[in-house]
Amino acid sequence: MIRVDDYSSLRFIMWSFPGVKEISRKDAHMRYASTWEYVFLRSLEDHEIEFINSLIEEFGPIVPRYRIFQSYGNKRPYTLGRPITQLFRLTTSTSITVGDYPQLHKISLRHDLSDIEMTRNDAFLWYTEHWYDIDLDSMGDHEKHFLNELIFEFGPILPSVDPEDEDVVGEPIIRV
Repeated sequence: MIRVDDYSSLRFIMWSFPGVKEISRKDAHMRYASTWEYVFLRSLEDHEIEFINSLIEEFGPIVPRYRIFQSYGNKRPYTLGRPITQLFRLTTSTSITVGDYPQLHKISLRHDLSDIEMTRNDAFLWYTEHWYDIDLDSMGDHEKHFLNELIFEFGPILPSVDPEDEDVVGEPIIRV
Protein backbone atom coordinates (compact mmCIF):
# COMPACT_ATOMS: atom_id res chain seq x y z
CA MET A 1 0.00 0.00 0.00
CA ILE A 2 1.15 3.53 -0.74
CA ARG A 3 0.13 6.80 0.86
CA VAL A 4 -1.86 9.01 -1.53
CA ASP A 5 -0.58 12.21 0.15
CA ASP A 6 3.03 11.34 -0.75
CA TYR A 7 2.36 12.14 -4.44
CA SER A 8 0.77 15.49 -5.34
CA SER A 9 -0.70 14.44 -8.70
CA LEU A 10 -2.09 11.22 -7.27
CA ARG A 11 -3.63 13.22 -4.42
CA PHE A 12 -5.20 15.56 -6.99
CA ILE A 13 -6.68 12.80 -9.14
CA MET A 14 -8.06 11.10 -6.02
CA TRP A 15 -10.04 14.23 -5.06
CA SER A 16 -13.38 12.40 -5.32
CA PHE A 17 -12.22 9.90 -2.67
CA PRO A 18 -11.30 12.26 0.19
CA GLY A 19 -11.34 9.52 2.85
CA VAL A 20 -8.90 7.26 0.99
CA LYS A 21 -5.43 7.71 2.45
CA GLU A 22 -3.78 4.56 1.07
CA ILE A 23 -4.24 2.53 -2.11
CA SER A 24 -2.51 -0.44 -3.66
CA ARG A 25 0.14 0.05 -6.31
CA LYS A 26 -2.16 -1.63 -8.86
CA ASP A 27 -4.96 0.85 -8.03
CA ALA A 28 -2.50 3.74 -8.33
CA HIS A 29 -1.49 2.51 -11.81
CA MET A 30 -5.16 2.29 -12.82
CA ARG A 31 -5.94 5.76 -11.38
CA TYR A 32 -3.08 7.38 -13.29
CA ALA A 33 -4.22 5.74 -16.55
CA SER A 34 -7.91 6.57 -16.15
CA THR A 35 -7.33 10.20 -15.15
CA TRP A 36 -4.10 11.03 -17.02
CA GLU A 37 -5.72 14.09 -18.60
CA TYR A 38 -5.60 15.72 -15.13
CA VAL A 39 -1.92 14.98 -14.46
CA PHE A 40 0.06 18.16 -15.08
CA LEU A 41 3.46 16.85 -16.18
CA ARG A 42 5.35 20.05 -15.34
CA SER A 43 4.30 19.79 -11.70
CA LEU A 44 5.50 16.22 -11.21
CA GLU A 45 8.31 16.02 -8.70
CA ASP A 46 11.21 13.63 -9.23
CA HIS A 47 9.99 11.14 -6.60
CA GLU A 48 6.56 10.93 -8.29
CA ILE A 49 8.15 10.42 -11.72
CA GLU A 50 10.22 7.57 -10.21
CA PHE A 51 7.06 6.16 -8.61
CA ILE A 52 5.11 6.25 -11.90
CA ASN A 53 8.03 4.61 -13.72
CA SER A 54 8.11 1.85 -11.09
CA LEU A 55 4.37 1.29 -11.64
CA ILE A 56 5.00 1.05 -15.39
CA GLU A 57 7.78 -1.52 -14.81
CA GLU A 58 5.53 -3.57 -12.55
CA PHE A 59 2.16 -3.37 -14.34
CA GLY A 60 2.99 -2.33 -17.90
CA PRO A 61 2.58 0.90 -19.85
CA ILE A 62 0.05 3.47 -18.76
CA VAL A 63 -2.49 3.80 -21.54
CA PRO A 64 -4.18 7.12 -20.81
CA ARG A 65 -7.91 7.63 -21.34
CA TYR A 66 -9.11 11.05 -22.50
CA ARG A 67 -12.63 12.37 -22.83
CA ILE A 68 -13.49 13.11 -26.45
CA PHE A 69 -16.04 15.79 -25.62
CA GLN A 70 -16.08 18.18 -22.69
CA SER A 71 -19.53 17.00 -21.61
CA TYR A 72 -20.54 15.61 -18.25
CA GLY A 73 -23.28 13.17 -19.25
CA ASN A 74 -23.28 9.50 -18.33
CA LYS A 75 -22.25 8.51 -21.85
CA ARG A 76 -19.05 10.50 -22.13
CA PRO A 77 -17.05 8.90 -24.92
CA TYR A 78 -13.35 8.25 -24.32
CA THR A 79 -10.36 7.67 -26.53
CA LEU A 80 -7.08 5.99 -25.64
CA GLY A 81 -3.84 7.92 -25.83
CA ARG A 82 -0.35 6.76 -26.75
CA PRO A 83 0.97 4.19 -24.23
CA ILE A 84 3.46 5.70 -21.80
CA THR A 85 6.38 3.35 -21.26
CA GLN A 86 8.67 5.73 -19.39
CA LEU A 87 8.23 9.18 -17.95
CA PHE A 88 10.90 11.90 -17.97
CA ARG A 89 10.97 15.33 -16.41
CA LEU A 90 10.02 18.00 -18.94
CA THR A 91 12.99 20.25 -19.56
CA THR A 92 11.62 22.46 -22.30
CA SER A 93 10.89 26.13 -21.78
CA THR A 94 7.44 27.10 -20.57
CA SER A 95 7.12 29.80 -23.24
CA ILE A 96 7.67 29.88 -26.99
CA THR A 97 8.04 32.51 -29.69
CA VAL A 98 5.05 32.41 -32.02
CA GLY A 99 7.10 33.23 -35.11
CA ASP A 100 9.10 29.99 -34.73
CA TYR A 101 6.06 27.90 -35.73
CA PRO A 102 4.59 28.84 -39.16
CA GLN A 103 1.08 27.44 -38.66
CA LEU A 104 0.77 29.06 -35.24
CA HIS A 105 2.19 32.26 -36.70
CA LYS A 106 -0.40 32.19 -39.51
CA ILE A 107 -3.21 31.85 -36.97
CA SER A 108 -1.88 34.60 -34.74
CA LEU A 109 -1.43 37.04 -37.66
CA ARG A 110 -5.20 37.08 -38.02
CA HIS A 111 -5.46 38.23 -34.41
CA ASP A 112 -2.54 40.70 -34.44
CA LEU A 113 -0.48 38.54 -32.08
CA SER A 114 2.29 37.42 -34.41
CA ASP A 115 5.36 38.78 -32.64
CA ILE A 116 4.67 37.69 -29.12
CA GLU A 117 5.75 34.95 -26.79
CA MET A 118 3.11 32.68 -25.36
CA THR A 119 3.07 29.81 -22.93
CA ARG A 120 3.06 26.26 -24.23
CA ASN A 121 -0.42 25.86 -22.76
CA ASP A 122 -1.64 28.91 -24.71
CA ALA A 123 -0.09 27.49 -27.89
CA PHE A 124 -1.89 24.19 -27.28
CA LEU A 125 -5.19 26.05 -26.89
CA TRP A 126 -4.56 28.09 -30.05
CA TYR A 127 -3.89 24.95 -32.09
CA THR A 128 -7.05 23.39 -30.64
CA GLU A 129 -9.32 26.39 -31.16
CA HIS A 130 -8.05 27.07 -34.70
CA TRP A 131 -7.48 23.51 -35.92
CA TYR A 132 -9.82 24.09 -38.87
CA ASP A 133 -7.20 26.53 -40.19
CA ILE A 134 -4.14 24.25 -39.80
CA ASP A 135 -2.49 22.87 -42.95
CA LEU A 136 -0.72 19.68 -41.90
CA ASP A 137 0.61 19.07 -45.42
CA SER A 138 2.72 22.20 -45.32
CA MET A 139 3.71 21.87 -41.66
CA GLY A 140 7.42 21.26 -41.18
CA ASP A 141 8.96 18.57 -38.99
CA HIS A 142 10.01 21.16 -36.38
CA GLU A 143 6.40 22.24 -35.83
CA LYS A 144 5.07 18.67 -35.95
CA HIS A 145 7.57 17.70 -33.27
CA PHE A 146 6.45 20.69 -31.20
CA LEU A 147 2.79 19.72 -31.60
CA ASN A 148 3.55 16.15 -30.51
CA GLU A 149 5.30 17.52 -27.42
CA LEU A 150 2.21 19.60 -26.62
CA ILE A 151 -0.06 16.57 -27.10
CA PHE A 152 2.14 14.51 -24.78
CA GLU A 153 2.18 17.28 -22.19
CA PHE A 154 -1.47 18.39 -22.28
CA GLY A 155 -3.37 15.48 -23.82
CA PRO A 156 -4.97 14.98 -27.23
CA ILE A 157 -6.09 17.97 -29.24
CA LEU A 158 -9.88 18.06 -29.31
CA PRO A 159 -10.07 20.11 -32.49
CA SER A 160 -12.56 22.79 -33.27
CA VAL A 161 -13.61 21.95 -36.82
CA ASP A 162 -16.16 24.70 -37.43
CA PRO A 163 -15.09 28.34 -37.02
CA GLU A 164 -18.70 29.39 -36.52
CA ASP A 165 -19.57 26.87 -33.83
CA GLU A 166 -17.03 26.15 -31.06
CA ASP A 167 -19.08 23.15 -29.88
CA VAL A 168 -18.38 21.15 -33.05
CA VAL A 169 -15.44 18.95 -32.07
CA GLY A 170 -13.59 16.62 -34.40
CA GLU A 171 -11.90 13.31 -33.69
CA PRO A 172 -9.17 13.57 -31.01
CA ILE A 173 -5.68 14.07 -32.38
CA ILE A 174 -3.16 12.02 -30.43
CA ARG A 175 -0.16 12.61 -32.74
CA VAL A 176 0.69 14.47 -35.94
